[in-house]
Amino acid sequence: MLRVTMITNAVNCRLPTQLVMNEWIGINGTFSQIIRWKRKPIWLPQAKSKLFKVPPRLRLPQEESGEILRLYNHYRTYRKSIREYLVQLMEASQVQFDEELLKKAEEEDYTKCWNINEEWNKEVGKVRQIRLEKQHQDRKQQTLQIISEKRERHRQMMEKIEERVKKAKIEADTFITRENIDRAIEEALANVVDYNAAIDKEGNFYRKNVTSEQQASV
Repeated sequence: MLRVTMITNAVNCRLPTQLVMNEWIGINGTFSQIIRWKRKPIWLPQAKSKLFKVPPRLRLPQEESGEILRLYNHYRTYRKSIREYLVQLMEASQVQFDEELLKKAEEEDYTKCWNINEEWNKEVGKVRQIRLEKQHQDRKQQTLQIISEKRERHRQMMEKIEERVKKAKIEADTFITRENIDRAIEEALANVVDYNAAIDKEGNFYRKNVTSEQQASV
């Protein structure tokens, strides 16, 4: 039995009287899909002409039935042998459950892991010790450098202070005090300072003579 299914432009048409049944017949057969069955589809009911028909039982010759039985017995024997062989392989590869063995294996595994961890801790401790020593040396060098720079700044500051003190001691003789204020006034009146001065391109300095009126006003 054959069924033709159209993808496009399909028209539902049933031809039950034909040996080849086309459920879907279209214009263009290029887009058709053919599905074949070895027997009648299961969704179709039994034909009315076969409702009360008893099909004859198949009778095989004695030689053929004996050969079929022999082949079937060989098949069962081979299948059973393969199954038993696979069971034996599985039992041989399967580890028997023993609590003592499992406990011993866990202890051995724990000891192995602990040893590995201790070795790793020692290696990490060595690396950490080297790093800490290097950091200590760097910090020490940095501290010494800071102290040295601080001492140098203090020394320079003390030198500047000493220079200022020396300069102040030298200038102390020119300071006006209660004892020399009269003498300072007399010197100021005797030495009048004239700021009316000029200088030319050649660098000659010109100062105006102070008149008696200007001195009196001063």
